[in-house]
Amino acid sequence: MMYWIVGAVVFLIVLYIFVDREIYFYEGTHLGPRLQGWLYDRWAKKYDQGKQASQAHDAEMLAQPLLQALQDVPQPFVLDLATGTGRLPLALLRAPDFNGHILALDISLGMLEQAAAKLADYKTGVTLLRQTGWPLPFPDESFDLVCCLEALEVMPEMETPLAELFRLLRPGGMLLTSRGTEASGRRAKVVSAPDFVRLLERQGFTRIEITPWWKLFDRVLACKPGTLPPAGPRRLDEVLLCPACGRQALTETPDSLHCRQCSRTLPITPEGIILL
Repeated sequence: MMYWIVGAVVFLIVLYIFVDREIYFYEGTHLGPRLQGWLYDRWAKKYDQGKQASQAHDAEMLAQPLLQALQDVPQPFVLDLATGTGRLPLALLRAPDFNGHILALDISLGMLEQAAAKLADYKTGVTLLRQTGWPLPFPDESFDLVCCLEALEVMPEMETPLAELFRLLRPGGMLLTSRGTEASGRRAKVVSAPDFVRLLERQGFTRIEITPWWKLFDRVLACKPGTLPPAGPRRLDEVLLCPACGRQALTETPDSLHCRQCSRTLPITPEGIILL
């Protein structure tokens, strides 16, 4: 009997450590996109509460450097991967000088619903999409700016998302991302600043700048070498590929996107979120 009790106690301790470490500390990194998305759905309504201090500087630390870098792109086309509750789109769309359009993706419908509410006054400037897998459904070199903030550390690995962002960025375009700092305590996911530079260089990025942002993250800017004319304003059906057949054959209706090639239907929620 005593062995069963000891075994049960050990099991509960191990379960507690797993839940505390893998779910709350690493935010479901190793549990797969569907379960991780479900976890973020549960956290979505309170997600911004712990980020108010850093978000107060988003205009200065995020929007203005990007607008400066994109000053020769009158209507930049932007991809924000892992947009969460729409932090970056809000910072850009609030800036009077931003006249572009943002495609904002996340694995969590709950987070995107918070973003939709937050961005309600800027609907014409942003399109929200729920995306859970790779590759991302866009043609090569589609965007003037690609972003992924506070998210690489909670993905299973960093190479795949960075390779996708490099593929989708036009030559001459800019990457905005972040590096989780040692202060985060996530030792298994922290990449030192020199190693992070080398990671980006392996993907092909150049002119890499790492700037202290706030306690848990550094801001990282980088460029894709080469030159192509700006992507500029583009309709959704010009850039979004059908996730089933990979063709550029989507027709938009009030509540869905329909693929003319394979008949796949992508629902659009009442909040305007496209479910890929």
